[in-house]
Amino acid sequence: MPIPKEFLVVAKLANWQKKIFANRNSYSKTDHDATFMRIKENHMLNGQLKPAYNLQIATSGQFINNFDIYQNPNDTRTLIPFLNKQIKNNSLGKYIVADAGY
Repeated sequence: MPIPKEFLVVAKLANWQKKIFANRNSYSKTDHDATFMRIKENHMLNGQLKPAYNLQIATSGQFINNFDIYQNPNDTRTLIPFLNKQIKNNSLGKYIVADAGY
């Protein structure tokens, strides 16, 4: 018995979505590089899931000396790659200070 066309279309779609997902838990249909993250933006300060990016910035003497954008919403998974980028760019400072999110 031949496989119905509908199953082939769904299988193709699933493979395409797996490629977009890569190692993330979600992606936006309008911006495939964005990941859904909990955003606090309304007056009640309750988190809403919206497509976003995780921006990491390094400063020294009140100047930005490095930045990077990540798809991972969790800061703990961005610290090591961000520090490695600074080492590669020779911009790692003497002291590393991070907020409680790390």
